[in-house]
Amino acid sequence: MSMLSRLRLRTLDRLRDSRGSMPVEGLIAATWLIWWYVASFQFFDAYRQKNINLKAAYTIADMVSRVQPDDAVDSGYIDGLNTLFDYLTFSRRATWIRVSSVIWDPADNRYEIAWSYATGPVGGQTDATIQNDAYRLPVMPAGDSVIVVETNMAYEPIFNIGLNAQWYRTFIATRPRFSSCVKYDLQDGVTLPACIYDSDVDMSDNTSDDDTTDPSIGS
Repeated sequence: MSMLSRLRLRTLDRLRDSRGSMPVEGLIAATWLIWWYVASFQFFDAYRQKNINLKAAYTIADMVSRVQPDDAVDSGYIDGLNTLFDYLTFSRRATWIRVSSVIWDPADNRYEIAWSYATGPVGGQTDATIQNDAYRLPVMPAGDSVIVVETNMAYEPIFNIGLNAQWYRTFIATRPRFSSCVKYDLQDGVTLPACIYDSDVDMSDNTSDDDTTDPSIGS
């Protein structure tokens, strides 16, 4: 019998061999089971955190919409909402929120900013920047307004299974419940709380730091 024939017979014998090694097979199965368990936990945690982020954002939007007609919000109030957002989301990374009052200007046929305040590294919304989100806003009559609450939170996976670090962003538009608008107080000792500010009042510079550190996550 030639060497080639013997090699072919040995190969066929190995293919027909039904014997196995329980330790080896158990190790292979355990590896896949552990990976499946870790991956399931990681994806569940990512969706859980995204759901918590969304609920916290709606909570903040609801709080702002319930401000009474005789009351007003200010920078300290919105900074406090950011602290509340951190508490509700159990966030250990940087977060920011931006609260804006948006009106419809029938003369210019566009949405405009009545006032806007942001925490963290971002500025307030402006008449120009809000146009990028116009498709997210509802149809409004002249003289009406909506409160827009935007939140931003970093999420970093616990395990490295191919799920990248990412930002969880929300954009929520809600109508004031007890009046046509929510007033903002500049707290400058001169200007009275108002629903709409003149164009010479630049709200985009009203920013604050939430004392957190930005993680290295790409936009």
